[in-house]
Amino acid sequence: MTDLVVCGGGVIGLSIAYEAAKRCGWKVIVLEAKSVGSGSSWAGAGILPPGATVLPLDPIDQLRAASHAIFPQWVDELQSDSQIDVGFIRCGGIYLAKTIGELATLTANEVWWKEQGIAFERWNRDQVRAHAPALAWDSIKRAWYLPQECQIRNPWYLQALVKSCRKYGVEIHESEELLSIRPRDSRSIEDTYTVATSLGEIETRRACVTTGAWTRRVLQEFVPATQATEIFPMRGQMVLFRLPNRPCIPVINDGHRYLVPRADGLVLAGSCEEEMGFNNSTTQAMIDELRVWAIDLIPCLASATVVKTWSGLRPASVDGFPYLGRLTNFDNVFVAAGHYRHGIHFSPVTAKLMIEVMTGSKPSIPIEPFQLSRGHSYAS
Repeated sequence: MTDLVVCGGGVIGLSIAYEAAKRCGWKVIVLEAKSVGSGSSWAGAGILPPGATVLPLDPIDQLRAASHAIFPQWVDELQSDSQIDVGFIRCGGIYLAKTIGELATLTANEVWWKEQGIAFERWNRDQVRAHAPALAWDSIKRAWYLPQECQIRNPWYLQALVKSCRKYGVEIHESEELLSIRPRDSRSIEDTYTVATSLGEIETRRACVTTGAWTRRVLQEFVPATQATEIFPMRGQMVLFRLPNRPCIPVINDGHRYLVPRADGLVLAGSCEEEMGFNNSTTQAMIDELRVWAIDLIPCLASATVVKTWSGLRPASVDGFPYLGRLTNFDNVFVAAGHYRHGIHFSPVTAKLMIEVMTGSKPSIPIEPFQLSRGHSYAS
């Protein structure tokens, strides 16, 4: 009998497994249909925007603030357990206004940043050049600097989670697909479940579905639903450059696009938002567009080597909120999915909240806005 089966080996599933094994001492199994972290988890840029330092009212802002506050300690523990550097640095972020509309938006953001207690500075041309000398200023009207923005190396973070999970006894089953979860026939007072997989069956006290963009499809296979969760895949394409040296330290944010300079000279350029179903291929047109945009901002990238291009499928939801909580028609089967761009950033607080829910503790932040019952339920 296993204490918890986590169905999905991305950053959310691994974080929940790590928290359950380390904090609760549970026997945990992680099921992954492909290989761990092969979905959107490894594909992102690892940008961690600053969170509020005063109590925010918006539920997403509450998640961001809580996770950003605990991220340094979470990383310290993870690096200690795994002996793997995850590349976590407080690099700061530069936000650019290149059009009148962007200038108006970012100027208005000053009010929001002040309300949230988020530190920011207006930077002039000389300040930008001092901290990002490679950045072309000609097309920029104004810039803002947020010193609490951080970054992390997604692949290293996933490697650390896998190693730390195994340190605490978590079994990780790759190439094993979830087929169904059903109540187990048992005379035991405690509710138990049978998790059927492509390789057999597992008996467990709890299960948590963390299958990202595939969650709607996965749950429809075995949950009697009137309507599925509102999670769908949103493709983002990426270009990775290599320079001899890092062109700047801060992350460069230009609308929904960004440049993430790494300490070893790699520069990550992304991204886009494309509703293409489960097609995670790249297109030459978008890769060319991203490359041209990146070179316009940092001209020295024109001579840089393009190391790799790829795409990932973000787990988007219609209302922009992830699904966190108990499945309506099961007592001890849970869902944690639909984090969109925030999976890496929200992984510590998601793990903490899900363990609180599973153990019957009061959630440290209100979880009602993220429960399945906020919209369509799985009750038949």
